[in-house]
Amino acid sequence: MKRIQICADDYAFDAGVSRAIIECIDAERISATSCMVLAPGWPAAAAALRERTGIADIGLHFDVNEFADYSRGRSLQGWIAAAYLGQLDQAQADRWVAEQLDAFETGMQRAPDYLDGHQHVHQLPVLRDAVLGEISRRYGSACALRSTRSQHWRGPKAALIAGLGGAALRRAAARQQLRMNADFAGVYDFESGAVMAKLVKGWLHSLPDGGLLMAHPGAGRATHRPDGIRAARLQERAFWLGSEAGELLAECAVEAGRCADWPAA
Repeated sequence: MKRIQICADDYAFDAGVSRAIIECIDAERISATSCMVLAPGWPAAAAALRERTGIADIGLHFDVNEFADYSRGRSLQGWIAAAYLGQLDQAQADRWVAEQLDAFETGMQRAPDYLDGHQHVHQLPVLRDAVLGEISRRYGSACALRSTRSQHWRGPKAALIAGLGGAALRRAAARQQLRMNADFAGVYDFESGAVMAKLVKGWLHSLPDGGLLMAHPGAGRATHRPDGIRAARLQERAFWLGSEAGELLAECAVEAGRCADWPAA
């Protein structure tokens, strides 16, 4: 059996997303979730996760472009440009990471098991330095870090994500002796017609022990803000809670792993 962390992103985005993720954790199909601590529903949503301490990994989903007051209306593309053009202030970025880790620790009453980024912003210049610096100051090497590096070709979108800082993040994490997932999968175009069983089967077959499969289950309608991937969230929830997911995990000899399984970067 190989152990692969199956991680649901965007916990606390709204009540429907949080509910679906809790359902998947309770069904033992998801083994981690990444939390959006700036979302209005985070304090209430954190309580449900505290009850599941030890059952799944719980991490910080570092966010600058969704719920953050300092997003200033910047799109993801705008944040990428600002990071690479040297337009982000390091001291400000340090404060953003510290504030979100404070909110996580307050809500969960403990440190995160790992850190990643909403739309992978944790790997961008300046932001990654802030992330690495604050992890080192608070946790040493105890907090793991998500890598976007894929060991296999998984399409142009996955390659673009990895190319926006994945190698630099891994090099810096190695200097701090942080654990990172050995491989990364789960990137697709969130098309409503995507056949989840086919996608997941390919990802599970190709991922090695210590790999990570990203997921985005959700339920109901978006409540706080527009959600362009809601149809995909509904489809993913139905898949992960259905019998087909269990059959695929067994067929691919996969156990839902944890970030404790990850090797050092």
